[in-house]
Amino acid sequence: MAAVPASVFVPFLSTETLFLLVVLMVPILLLYLFIIVSEEAFELAGMKASRALVMTVGALIGSLIDIPFAVTNGVILAVNVGGCIIPLLLSAEVIARQRVRAGPAALAVIFVALVSYYFATPVQGEGILMPFYIAPLAGAFAGILLTRADITSPGTAYVGGAVGTLLGADIFLLATPGTIKMISGGEPTVLSIGGAGVFDGIFLTGILAVFLAALVARRIRRVNSGL
Repeated sequence: MAAVPASVFVPFLSTETLFLLVVLMVPILLLYLFIIVSEEAFELAGMKASRALVMTVGALIGSLIDIPFAVTNGVILAVNVGGCIIPLLLSAEVIARQRVRAGPAALAVIFVALVSYYFATPVQGEGILMPFYIAPLAGAFAGILLTRADITSPGTAYVGGAVGTLLGADIFLLATPGTIKMISGGEPTVLSIGGAGVFDGIFLTGILAVFLAALVARRIRRVNSGL
């Protein structure tokens, strides 16, 4: 048997190059997973696959865009396209396509808004903070309870979670006297609703609420059917 030249075992890429490629691939893979997960959540909420993909990509791009709408005491109030506008459009889409019933959806919004308002806390220099699991659990609970775990549970959970969080943790708190001054510390600044984009509570709450509601509601229907 002929000897194999040692040069055959020399790797084509150096260790440093391979490490750099891995580092570059990690955020790409995470972005891909985020798109897949978000798209699946929107489909569970009642959107077509193509529409869900467009909304997901739009939310990612929109995360970079803040739209000012008011100025109060030197503080600019704005809305983030990806973290606020897109979730509202998604909720409107789900409602318009009659993937939810108006009554349960409205009650879910009210319930999540009250829960969010209670648990959200204005923090100077940071914004309005709330434990990340509160609103998704409230949205999923409302979606399941108010629909009796039927097929509209995910859509109801999404609308309740996204819109309820927007109202309770942002709009109602910002409208509460002293909140804006507390967050800004009396200094000129920009307060953006949904400002963390796709990583904001409004956006993530809708997605997590959908998965929780879909999982639990499906289990309940199986138990009730005797499977």
